[in-house]
Amino acid sequence: MVGQQGNRRLVVATDRAAVEAGLRVGMPATKAQALIQGLAVMEAEPDADAEALERLALWALRRYAPIVAPDPPDGLVMDTTGADHLHGGEQLMLADMVERLSQVGFSARAAIADSWGALGCCSCGGA
Repeated sequence: MVGQQGNRRLVVATDRAAVEAGLRVGMPATKAQALIQGLAVMEAEPDADAEALERLALWALRRYAPIVAPDPPDGLVMDTTGADHLHGGEQLMLADMVERLSQVGFSARAAIADSWGALGCCSCGGA
C-alpha cells in the first residue's frame, strides 16, 4: 500500500511476500514499482484503517481484557490484569488471539510485558 507523505508517495504497508521481494515501509513507491514489474499498488486509506482498528479494539475488549486501546497505525495495547486467567493464562490468551486473527486473514504478533515501556520495546522487535 502506498500513501502520500508530504510531496512523496511512499510504501506505508506491505505483506510478507512484498517484504521477501525487497519492499520496505518508507520506500518510495517508484522504487517499489521498479523492483517488482507489474506490482499492484493500492492506495492507503488512513481513515478506514483507523475505523477498522477501533472495531478490532472493541472486539478485544469484549473478548479478552477490560482495558484495550488502539495503538495506531496498526496495534492494540491491552491491560489484561485480572482477565488473563479466564483464558488459561497469558500465553494461552495470546495464542488464542493470534489464532483467531489469523483465521480471518490478519497477520498478527503479540507480546506480554510488565510495563508500557517494555511493551513498546517488544512490539518494535527490540529486546
